[in-house]
Amino acid sequence: MTPTRLLRSSVLLLILIAAGCTSSKPVDMKEPRRVVGTENDVRVDAEVYGDKLAPNVTLPLKYDITNHRPLTILIADLLPESSYDPETHTVTVTIGAEIPGEHFLPRLIPIQPGEKKSFSTAVRVVIVTNPSSPWMPRPNALRLKINFLGDPKPFEQLVAIPERALHDPQLAEKLFPKWVEGNETVITNTLPMRWQAVTEEPTPVTTPARRRRGT
Repeated sequence: MTPTRLLRSSVLLLILIAAGCTSSKPVDMKEPRRVVGTENDVRVDAEVYGDKLAPNVTLPLKYDITNHRPLTILIADLLPESSYDPETHTVTVTIGAEIPGEHFLPRLIPIQPGEKKSFSTAVRVVIVTNPSSPWMPRPNALRLKINFLGDPKPFEQLVAIPERALHDPQLAEKLFPKWVEGNETVITNTLPMRWQAVTEEPTPVTTPARRRRGT
């Protein structure tokens, strides 16, 4: 299987696991554990619950996406993914999808011109490294990368559909080049994180009571 097909298959796995995000109250702009990114006339504000990274940890977060464009943008409703770059010691949480699935296509959430939508979710961070070594730099930062589609016209069949995903291999094949060409990104600044090596079964980072997610 080619790398492209592997990536497209991974999107299907994410769809089958769970929904990517739920509506929420807006991010608290006074919260110090906040990151922001503005690119391509799209702004992202995010709040991260917790300041620790570990080999295996779940981090709850909430984020706002504001569309300053004259056209609607679309966000794929998928679970976020995480990756670790040992050169920069940074974890990147990716929201949305750079490519569509090979057989299943995700539901797309529209954000109208001038509109801001708020979401809450959680990301599973798995870091495969050896930071226990005294000579190995520790993971120490986190950022968000949001993928969105800037032209909604080719993807109208997927906008706000009732299903989490649509099974249509022919449509997936047809939309593949348009999705790849139309994908745009916003990357936030990095947020300092502390490293905590654990030897026992990890427990998720809990959201403080005062920061309960909106319904």
